[in-house]
Amino acid sequence: MNIKNYLSDLNDQTQIIFKESIGFQDEFGQAHHFSSCIYEFAQHIPDEAERNILTTVSSQIEAATLNVSLGMYRQAFSTLRLAFEMALSVAHFSVHKLELQEWIDGRADIKWAALIDENNGILSNRFAKAFFPEFSEDIGAYRSRAIGIYRKLSEYVHGNNETWSNSGLELKFNKGLLDSYFESIRVVEDVIIFVLACRYLKTFSPDVLETLDFIPENMNHISYIREYFGGPSN
Repeated sequence: MNIKNYLSDLNDQTQIIFKESIGFQDEFGQAHHFSSCIYEFAQHIPDEAERNILTTVSSQIEAATLNVSLGMYRQAFSTLRLAFEMALSVAHFSVHKLELQEWIDGRADIKWAALIDENNGILSNRFAKAFFPEFSEDIGAYRSRAIGIYRKLSEYVHGNNETWSNSGLELKFNKGLLDSYFESIRVVEDVIIFVLACRYLKTFSPDVLETLDFIPENMNHISYIREYFGGPSN
């Protein structure tokens, strides 16, 4: 088979999938809004390395969403997991500068177990008490959500049998997987914003806080966040 014709046929099929996918405009709009919020948040982080990682997270969220719009569901879930892990690593690296430099130099990897360590990770009471003590009220629940969504996304990285039976090997539109992606990215959004808010909010000036209206919108159900942004406690 002529490789040009073969790739053209695949491209034609992805465009058919795209036309079906784009009917979910609200969901795609929310996913794009999330990546834009992460980019905006990154611009206010003074440390250049942390800022660059979070900027990369924004681009990877966009890449994941593009993949899912074209029917490349496994690639979408895998890329979303990468973005999720990198986003949480920013908070971890912000207090572990040696590990950050080793990662930049290629001498160390991001360790998921360290990120979600119950006693010392970025979703531990110890971490919350250091940067925004009120977050201790909810950090256990968000840790559970982080572990759950990471496990779900990892199934597509490790090739669990169920992920093949759900998606098959044929390039075609799959509403179930598209719905699953949007459900997953909503959880990823909630956890990332929670972690970044816990770590950085109290380092930002009032002028910066005024530009981050997506945080109280996302976390409106949490009283101490509403109060921090000048809203009612209940």
